[in-house]
Amino acid sequence: MKLLWTAIILMLLMACTEKPQRTSLFASDDGAARQARVTSARPMSLPDDHTSHPDYQLEWWYLTFVLEDSQERQYGLQFTLFRFATEQDYVSNWSDSQQWMGHASLHSPDNHWFESRFAAGGVGNAGVNATPFSATLDNWQWQSTTERPFPASLRFTIEDTVRVDISASPEGPYVKHGDNGISIKSAGGQFRSYYYSQPFLSATGELHIDEQVISVSGKAWYDHEWTSELARDDALGWDWFSIHFDNGDKLMAFQMHVNQEEPYTTGTYIKQDGSVTTLQETELTIRAVDTEMINDKPVPVKWNITSATNNLNITVAPFKPGQWNPGRFSYYEGRVEVRGSHPGSGFMELTGYQ
Repeated sequence: MKLLWTAIILMLLMACTEKPQRTSLFASDDGAARQARVTSARPMSLPDDHTSHPDYQLEWWYLTFVLEDSQERQYGLQFTLFRFATEQDYVSNWSDSQQWMGHASLHSPDNHWFESRFAAGGVGNAGVNATPFSATLDNWQWQSTTERPFPASLRFTIEDTVRVDISASPEGPYVKHGDNGISIKSAGGQFRSYYYSQPFLSATGELHIDEQVISVSGKAWYDHEWTSELARDDALGWDWFSIHFDNGDKLMAFQMHVNQEEPYTTGTYIKQDGSVTTLQETELTIRAVDTEMINDKPVPVKWNITSATNNLNITVAPFKPGQWNPGRFSYYEGRVEVRGSHPGSGFMELTGYQ
């Protein structure tokens, strides 16, 4: 019934005769059933939790950059390191039970470069170190000088065409989402994660594209999330937004899609002074208003987000078409422009629309 009503709504709102199809992005039910759980009995603790959590099925360290050059040309940059736990009875004489994946993506107004990499854990070419913090995969290097992820330098390549050399520095506090870092993803609470962000990052550096060197600067957003519950067949992905408002405030908003349930919506409104308001499902509305055909399928890429908190009523739309990351785990990931009551810019991630 949910899928039928979703199709009807999309046809009415977007004049589209085909409804978006959703599939689980990181499904691994057998492994997830035997991994550690997200629970208030084990609260989040920073800076200790900046590092890896191998007892949990799924984890990622995720950075997005909203950049521009001296000519005010816009760029969207992404760097993500994923960790996956394999079966607990995994036996190998050369690696451990963890698998690593890296994603790097750059959008200019005219081009898109994307690369994904994989590595076995325990071999020495991929992983996260605690003190000082570092996250690496081959020659992709994210390096801090303390146990905290920032300030940090990032150096990585994409498709042997792009070389990124960029620094990110904090200008505000870390933010724990949900209940002191426990982010509920579904109405019944069975889908959840540990989740915090550093949304107050300034960035500066260089993009080396072919023979051209482009100086860029702007803002960045960091997410760290770990869970076992989201690695299940019934977890059909999410629509996620990180937004830098022009007035200095920030917004994280998402709706989680779970099989046989209505999308679950929540978010965090972050004032420029670092104060935080958790937006419950009744206080936040995320509504798709237009689609883009990607791989012959409609993907909702234009959204209306409203909340009575701070009189929020915004439209979020891509800064360019075609922001799809292909690969074994494919998803929409790209820079967005924000208009309405709170103008700004940011990033949008849509998973499950394969």
